Amino acid sequence: MWRMARNSSLTIALLCSLLLCSCSGEDYSSIDFSKEMQEVEWNWIPYDSDALRITGRGDFGQGDFVVLMWSGSAVTVGFEGGALEAVFWVKKTVYLDVFVDGEEEPSSIIKLSFPDDNPTTVPVVSGLPYGPHTVTLYKRSESSFGEWHFYGMRVLGEAQKSALPPPPEHKIEFIGNSITCGSDVLTPTVGGEFDMMYQDAYYGYAGQVAKNLGAEAHIICSSGHGVSVNFDGTRNNLIPDMYGLTGAHSSSAVEWDHSQWRPDVIVINLGTNDFASGKVDSALFVNATVDFIRQIRSIHPEAKVVMLDGPMLGGVYMIKCREFLDIAKGILEALGETDLYRFSFEPKGESPYGYYFHPTMDEAAADAKLMSAWMRSEFGWN
Repeated sequence: MWRMARNSSLTIALLCSLLLCSCSGEDYSSIDFSKEMQEVEWNWIPYDSDALRITGRGDFGQGDFVVLMWSGSAVTVGFEGGALEAVFWVKKTVYLDVFVDGEEEPSSIIKLSFPDDNPTTVPVVSGLPYGPHTVTLYKRSESSFGEWHFYGMRVLGEAQKSALPPPPEHKIEFIGNSITCGSDVLTPTVGGEFDMMYQDAYYGYAGQVAKNLGAEAHIICSSGHGVSVNFDGTRNNLIPDMYGLTGAHSSSAVEWDHSQWRPDVIVINLGTNDFASGKVDSALFVNATVDFIRQIRSIHPEAKVVMLDGPMLGGVYMIKCREFLDIAKGILEALGETDLYRFSFEPKGESPYGYYFHPTMDEAAADAKLMSAWMRSEFGWN
């Protein structure tokens, strides 16, 4: 059985009234539970228990844990009890949002950053009224910043598969760059310094569309990367190169078995870095887009594909990006592809943006509202 590490340098960040409070090395063994709770035992839930729901591309082949890398990867547990701990190890640093009992806003944040290779037990929630609960741990930070090894959970009570919410009706795969990752979406000051704390896929347009539509989402994204050229002008590690993997920029990433999860809709938001690089080639961009969508369609022939642009491009870059996406769509349709759609986020003009001109939380929410309404209408979703 896992024991709590009393002297770990792990930082647990709790979000209270928008203030981030940090503590480390806390001894949680002396929590004063009610008499009813004192009679309840801690029970171990392994990472592959049917009382857990894993969302995202999980790699179960590396040991007695699952590796989760992409933004928005999540673990949900259903249990009867009053407290919960989890056992983790991470490479680099990972931020997790904690949602309790269907909250629309996370009630806390966990920052995971370990000095050694030893799995560590981390308190997640405590002091809940004894009864049925669901808790979701949601990976807010993108794959290139760190990966999350999840071993399992300890529940003060009993894990129950029946306590899990019903699986979502719709499945959406989002493919994109920093906008899709929710980069800087929580930056408190316009133009403020970059901090990974301010990235959260949940508050980006992809996470908000998924929330609005009650959909399960896989978010495949990497900041600064494109379909034909990256923001820095390089052509290595393009998004199509990463698409078939369990993560980005990691030696741990392996090939993903796409048959494990079939999206109803695939939203592709690429082009911003290609055009912002100043080194985009029109023919190369169109051909790369056509090839990538044909690659996706060979894997998911039944999925609807939405070719999305914006909202960071403006002026001639926006015009050219839209023009070339329309050309790519026309070529694909001439090749016999169907169920292709186009949607555009409008640039916000003088509206404030966060660091590196990324959308703020309000801007991303507004974009998500428009896109959610469009998808409901276009696809007949409730």
